[in-house]
Amino acid sequence: MEKINNRYWWCFIGMLTIVHLIGMIYIDIMEVDAAQYASISQEMIQSGEYLQVHHRQEDYLDKPPLLFWVNSLSFNILGTNNLAFRLPSFLFLLLGLFATYKLSKLLYDQRTGMLAVLVLYSSQAYFLFSHDVRTDTILANVVIIAVWQLWLFILNRKLTNMIIGALAVGLAMLEKGPIGLMVPVLALGSQILLTRKLNTLWRWEWLFGLGLMAMVLGPMVYGLYQQFGMDGLEFYFWTQSFGRITGQSEWQDNSTIFYFLHTFLWAFLPWMFIAYFGVGRNITRLIKDKFNNSGKTELITLGGFVLTFIAMSLSRYKLPHYIFVVFPLIAIITANTIWYIIDTRKYLKIFLPLQWLLWLTLWIIAGMLSLVTFPEISWLIVLIALVIFVSSSYYLFISKQLISKLVYAPLLVMIGVNFLLNSHFYPSLLEYQAGSMAGRYVSTHDNTPDVYSYQIISHGLDYYSGKVAPLVKTEFISANPGIWLFTTATGKSSLDTNGISYTLVKDFKSFAVTGLTMNFLNPAKRSSVLENRYLLKISLVD
Repeated sequence: MEKINNRYWWCFIGMLTIVHLIGMIYIDIMEVDAAQYASISQEMIQSGEYLQVHHRQEDYLDKPPLLFWVNSLSFNILGTNNLAFRLPSFLFLLLGLFATYKLSKLLYDQRTGMLAVLVLYSSQAYFLFSHDVRTDTILANVVIIAVWQLWLFILNRKLTNMIIGALAVGLAMLEKGPIGLMVPVLALGSQILLTRKLNTLWRWEWLFGLGLMAMVLGPMVYGLYQQFGMDGLEFYFWTQSFGRITGQSEWQDNSTIFYFLHTFLWAFLPWMFIAYFGVGRNITRLIKDKFNNSGKTELITLGGFVLTFIAMSLSRYKLPHYIFVVFPLIAIITANTIWYIIDTRKYLKIFLPLQWLLWLTLWIIAGMLSLVTFPEISWLIVLIALVIFVSSSYYLFISKQLISKLVYAPLLVMIGVNFLLNSHFYPSLLEYQAGSMAGRYVSTHDNTPDVYSYQIISHGLDYYSGKVAPLVKTEFISANPGIWLFTTATGKSSLDTNGISYTLVKDFKSFAVTGLTMNFLNPAKRSSVLENRYLLKISLVD
């Protein structure tokens, strides 16, 4: 029975961690969500109000406060910088990897646990988790801690497991609402129903766990009620989550129920085909076994993944990262499936060609984005990427071991591709996020006057300048000469129309970096899609 060499495993963990850290340090925080969360966390420190969340000096209800609390703590310790913003979420990510390993080992064996960690850590979603921080980063990783610990409690009835599991569920709900409770319930409930162990539900410790969850949620509930009354509690516990399914939430889009099916294809790169196969294989086995409790197929991972996937697909508003919460569960399924393919040598005619296709496609895309889109690249970055490219080629095409072809090669591809993205492509791309560039300019110039926004809001400007740039109107501008103004070309023209004099402090080239187009990616055509942003100093009136 093949397994991963311990030295290889630690080597891959080390390389993956380095690539994650490069992204955390060198990539600026992206608009809109991540930059907004960074700005809110910074504003929380400046206002000193932690129970009541504000954004740009106004009440904020959209997200629970845990992310802002841990970021504020990090800022207080490390200062406001890229790493300080991302570090708390990354530490939760590492805890989630550990929990994934322990749950995999509990459900299967050690080699499945080791592989599940590599699968999860190298998935494209988790690379994004490290630098494009959302509430889902902490959510996914405390959820898997909760599932692991509460399953241990069901098996052994140890109060310690209940305490840790209940606290983890509380943190998950403090991070993103009822979804933090829903996933563990679906995962563990599926297994309980399969094994007919309904008696495990009639334990006094569950009430104790509910009490712990309420204790964790208490400060947030108190702050919500003070700030918004019962409307805030209703929004948090119902409208923001279940309301998207019932239609009570105002958030709706045109996505279909198949949205996450194709989102998963890029988010779980490079393991998505094996993952889908593993889900299908487990469902088929359950049907053949007539859903009996023989123990051949555990239902914690399958039920948690599939039922959550279906529930989220029914939502009337979807974003890619919503489904990331169940990636630790699908990583376990994927790892178990990979070992099944290696052990039985079945389906190799399907998955080996898919590995070749992914290898070629991902390296071409990474090469084009790094060498063609932004050709001014460091020779050291190219050299490191070339070494990783050659290594992945060896494991895929020359090595005779199946573990090399199905595990080591795709791992190296993801390490190499994301090394190029994190060290060169994203930092180059973010130079066109004008708000962040303007904020950095303001922060590096001493004795700058107050900065305001006109006809545009940039969370990056707020965060990197270190202070909210309030949105103002023409009347305020004309009455406050000497201020600095961040605005668009349209805003600049409006000042001219209203006879307001100004001097140009600095101009910036701007592009919505999360909506890449072929014209932008082509250096020869890039200038045609760029917009201008300006820092202006309103002139004194003689």
